[in-house]
Amino acid sequence: MDKDNLLIARIEDGIVLSTKTQYPHFIGFLNEHEQALALQYLSGRKGVRYSTFGGYPDSERKLLAITDNYGVIEEYTYPINAIYFQYDSRYQLTHRDFLGSMMALGIKREAVGDILVADGMAIAFVKEEIKDYIISQIQKIGRTGVTLSEWDSSMPLPLTKHFEEHTYTVASARLDSIVSAVVPLSREKSAVLIRQGMVFVNGLEIKNISHNIKSKDIISVRGKGKFMVETFSGTTRKGRLKMDIRKYR
Repeated sequence: MDKDNLLIARIEDGIVLSTKTQYPHFIGFLNEHEQALALQYLSGRKGVRYSTFGGYPDSERKLLAITDNYGVIEEYTYPINAIYFQYDSRYQLTHRDFLGSMMALGIKREAVGDILVADGMAIAFVKEEIKDYIISQIQKIGRTGVTLSEWDSSMPLPLTKHFEEHTYTVASARLDSIVSAVVPLSREKSAVLIRQGMVFVNGLEIKNISHNIKSKDIISVRGKGKFMVETFSGTTRKGRLKMDIRKYR
């Protein structure tokens, strides 16, 4: 069973469990593709309520909550805690460093949500049941000493999403035309990437080269980067579309 089908099976199991227990069932943390697949599948299921949350607004990795029509899903019911890491800001630690240290404890990837890293600090969102274990086990990230505590939600989150803003002109809002502009590649090579399943729009694999892109769509090209189409801002004298892009760094 491939990963997508396995996720659908877990969702079906979650629907059964939430109905029996009369309490939301949680799956995840899910990545953007898994979220998009889950929400697409659940949109066609009757008698089910669902939502996603990752511990803070605009999180990327999120838990999926499922319940029946009579259940209530509130943010405070999500079994998420956040761990606050402090260390000497002279040392440069990355997202990969923190994630690797947690994986070395035998923790599964889906038990860890977003990890926000800034100078001398990091905040990791994790499943509630592993919070105390992580705090008790980690004293160093690599060779750097760290102090761990539960994050106080009154503290501001570090700003970690950075963008490069660009403006392009494209022949049309077709997916192949936009991928060709932002990667950049020829239209022919862009079409090959799309047909090979290397391009995702809002988390879902799209193989149709003529798929129409809208403002706020997020395009991921495997190995090439991730982009948001901010706006289509008019046309040139030659009739080409002006397009404002945010490229994730």
